[in-house]
Amino acid sequence: IPTLLGILAFGVLYIVYTAYVFKKWEQDFSGHRLTRRNSKSPSNSLLPDIKSLEENKARILENSKYHEQFDDCELLHDVPDMKVTKKANNEFRKRAKRTASLTPKDLIPKRGSIIGSMLGSLNMVSKADELNMDHIYVGFFDFLWAFTFIGPFSYFLWKKGTIILRIRQFLSKKGIITPKPCDYEAMCATIILEQTQAIHYYARTKPDSGLGNIAGFFFANFPYVDNDCEYQVADLFAVDIDLDTKRFVKAKLDDVNLNAKEALILLWYNTIAAQHVKLHSMANWGVNLDEALSDVNPFFRRSSVVTVMYNYFGYTSFNGFMKIWAEEGLVSDGWAGSKKPFVQSVNHGIKDNVWQHAQIDELAKYSEFISFIIKVRAIFLAEFEKHKKLFPGTNGEAMFVGTVLHSLDHTLMDWNLEDALWLDVDDARFGKMAEVGRVVKVGFVSDVPGLYFHKRFKDSGHPFYESVYQKAAKINKKLADNMDTCIIK
Repeated sequence: IPTLLGILAFGVLYIVYTAYVFKKWEQDFSGHRLTRRNSKSPSNSLLPDIKSLEENKARILENSKYHEQFDDCELLHDVPDMKVTKKANNEFRKRAKRTASLTPKDLIPKRGSIIGSMLGSLNMVSKADELNMDHIYVGFFDFLWAFTFIGPFSYFLWKKGTIILRIRQFLSKKGIITPKPCDYEAMCATIILEQTQAIHYYARTKPDSGLGNIAGFFFANFPYVDNDCEYQVADLFAVDIDLDTKRFVKAKLDDVNLNAKEALILLWYNTIAAQHVKLHSMANWGVNLDEALSDVNPFFRRSSVVTVMYNYFGYTSFNGFMKIWAEEGLVSDGWAGSKKPFVQSVNHGIKDNVWQHAQIDELAKYSEFISFIIKVRAIFLAEFEKHKKLFPGTNGEAMFVGTVLHSLDHTLMDWNLEDALWLDVDDARFGKMAEVGRVVKVGFVSDVPGLYFHKRFKDSGHPFYESVYQKAAKINKKLADNMDTCIIK
């Protein structure tokens, strides 16, 4: 009898929970979103082009003119001209190109039928105007599945992390505990060279330069939040890193010189608010939630549902938690205000798109991450071309970004910034960004616990993911072991 009562109680609670989830679905999805088959869906069109190196160079040079700090910068005018139409890049684009339909080829009726023409429903001519992180329709049962088997465990992760953070912050202020010492000069170099922010690499000094082997990373129109919790955009943020010692040299934000501790706050905030969201957004062109995939490639369809739902959690749901964190004293009230400075930062990063970064291979010998990504990208797209029939309507490059690149960016964020307390919330200029940075570090970076489904390339049992993993593991097993098949953190 006690067991039966327990089952009945659980059943009643789950029914109530289902009703709550249904209201959420009606509010955010039903009648508000479109499937990728619909011509008005952003990802129905082709993935927008990344912005050219020359355009980025022109923007950086123009913005630098407004600030005397950059007048004597040796790196600003030392970028080689690079043509977009490199043979290797063209080959990669061919491999990554998606098919015209979301339906597996074997299930498409013969050409000429009305149904067949409807199934070939992706726009293969026009390109989307910009990236979009959260727009794909999910049916109610997939939505409920995610709220049952992902949502509670994601909530547990950040709730546990923020509780521990509050305790540690209290003990630290009382002088009872002392965080592990941080080498901020080395940390700044690591957080640039060993994460996706490396794409902001602009140039390096010439071999005979008296400055040494210095790499410059330039961020034009840089979004940040000041200590009044006001969203701001700087003309230019620049960080110089010594590639031989892998240490911070200097940093500037418009007319302000920054030390390494300040630069770390800006780099971390840019990672979580403007850089990483580009990966989430691109991933929407690398998924397929079509029901027709349930029999042909169910593993990929489930991974697609997870990715789309986690983009929803990260974009639509995340800012709603600011009020809770403000009430708990973790962030300032301004973060929960009507101006939504974090959302403004995220939108800036998404709309800014990705800049061409072909010259990043110059950093491969100085970065374990960059070296691995360059090699594995080639492997991934070659295998994608072989298995393309399993991934109808899917852009291979976007899929690579939403799986390998996204998961490793998270993994390295977690490994690199060992302690959230290294972000100085008392900094006179940038402390407010450190508040949110700490919360994200403890609650949204590491792996979500308790998941029943498989999410890694390793041991997936899927011919494509297993093939990529086996080759990647020969390059760097530690990184290969942490490659996820979906966005699940």
